[in-house]
Amino acid sequence: MRNVLALAALFTLGCQSTLTGNEGNFRFSYWADDWVNDFNKPVAVHGFLDVEVSGVSGGSVDLISAGFDDLAVLDVHTWSGGEVTITGIGDGQALLEVEGTLDGETLTDSVNMQAKTPEVLSLGHSCTDSDAAAYLTEHDVWVTFEMTMENGQPVIGYGYYPVELGASVAKLDADNTSQVVITLNTGIIPEEAVLTSTIDDTALTLQLAGEDQIDGIQDPVAYVLEDIDVGDTNSFSVHPMVGDNVVCQGTATLTVDSDTPDTCTIAMVGAADGESELGWFEITGVAQGDCLYTVTYPNGSDGAGVSTQFTYPIEP
Repeated sequence: MRNVLALAALFTLGCQSTLTGNEGNFRFSYWADDWVNDFNKPVAVHGFLDVEVSGVSGGSVDLISAGFDDLAVLDVHTWSGGEVTITGIGDGQALLEVEGTLDGETLTDSVNMQAKTPEVLSLGHSCTDSDAAAYLTEHDVWVTFEMTMENGQPVIGYGYYPVELGASVAKLDADNTSQVVITLNTGIIPEEAVLTSTIDDTALTLQLAGEDQIDGIQDPVAYVLEDIDVGDTNSFSVHPMVGDNVVCQGTATLTVDSDTPDTCTIAMVGAADGESELGWFEITGVAQGDCLYTVTYPNGSDGAGVSTQFTYPIEP
């Protein structure tokens, strides 16, 4: 289930840390994925954060000016409309002071903020809890990351990713603006790449492989609350393997065929002509019994293809 949880964290990042300014005129907020109720989480030194300024009741603010009282700690990178992009300069605290118009009235307000150099980095693959996973070459992929202090306090912001990628051709995405993932392109060369933290001893291994190197299939994940009854349709996902490593985010061509059509039928999700590059398929119960089905990656094993049969019970 890790891949689903990771995707949910990535694509449903919809919470805001919000605080009313010191003068009570404006509301300051930014998108957050942890410690949402704590507005004053430190921005990473060398990182950026987009702060929205609005009226305390939600009205739009048109900023006239924005700046910090201590430019050795934090600075305003840009501001426009009701948004201020700030950047961490050095460890410490500073006061963000803004002036803007709200409903035709010119008002000022301020908010206390801080910047810190993160001490701990967490990295993770999207489809396994292991430190090693495989990724197909010529793909844009991502790994999760989180920066904290030793005491567990989150350090927030984007644009600062304290990692080095040991690879021949694969490259980190320098234009990434995510606060939850590090993105990279896997390049064209099959090899073992290591993503290493520059602030602690954290590291992830990325086995970069061609689709023809797929040589196994992980047990499919069933998204079934209780069971599949006759007439029910439920979703499944499946990942290929390269050696001992599961392939994350790989768009490898696959087919899934029912070997017991009198018991179950199979439909690929988001695919035409019976093939799917998404790893998703659906099983529909036809009659009580064991649903036998075969998953095939036709381009695996140097083009010879890789197939494995699986089973799932259909209840009355």
